[in-house]
Amino acid sequence: MEETVAVRRADEPAMEALLARAPVTNLFLVGFWPSTRSTGRGGTASATRSARWRERRGASPCPTPPIRPTPRSSAATRAQHQPSMVVGPRRRATRCGRSGLAGRSPRRRYGPRLYEIVEPPPGEDPPGFRTAAPSEWVQVARFAARMEIEDIGVDPRAESAKTHDAVVQERVRAGRTFVLSREGGIVFQVNVGTSHRTGAQIGGTYVPPALRGRGLAKEGVAATTRRVLVNHPRVTLHVNEANTPAVHVYVAVGYQRRDPFRLIVP
Repeated sequence: MEETVAVRRADEPAMEALLARAPVTNLFLVGFWPSTRSTGRGGTASATRSARWRERRGASPCPTPPIRPTPRSSAATRAQHQPSMVVGPRRRATRCGRSGLAGRSPRRRYGPRLYEIVEPPPGEDPPGFRTAAPSEWVQVARFAARMEIEDIGVDPRAESAKTHDAVVQERVRAGRTFVLSREGGIVFQVNVGTSHRTGAQIGGTYVPPALRGRGLAKEGVAATTRRVLVNHPRVTLHVNEANTPAVHVYVAVGYQRRDPFRLIVP
């Protein structure tokens, strides 16, 4: 028997322990939990979570972060509150998405591949590698929007420019955006999303089109990976495998191909 319930604060250690059983697969989800966000390491604004719980307090493969507070009833939860995202290994997330959508078409549906690295790539930091400065947030935000347009065909500024800018500024202030600067401008950027004792996940890699093909992405990703692995046992990322230039960069740095994923936005 299972039901969908709001995850109470008392449930958070159990949920984090459950996610930690598969740290490579679940790093993205770990970033949503309050126990990680309370130390400034998580990914999104505060929200009550929901998950499907089986008997014996074990969770099903369908955690659905984040949604609004929910009553402790599966039917009421589905009727009153829809998850804002379903993400996980492809087969499980696809099944959960079908259940949560109840016949509706999702707004977005992606099939990225998970990659992982545990050994620092060789080499030294290239010239101009550093964290983004607070004064650079406008350029960082512009590049972040262009990356999403290229990667998933959606401009985050069209949905909410204010939210997009706020998220970028928070990442920059927290020192979670790394850049390469050359000749007075940013030529590469990437973000550290989830940062947790089981690992970290990076994303948002971007090089302006006119500067591609010069090895900047490989230099920047390798330097970021070395920096992050100092304090974490692994780094993971998601990449659309149709984006072969990006895949080639990550493989060249040393990332290993892992599970296929599904990300669904209802």
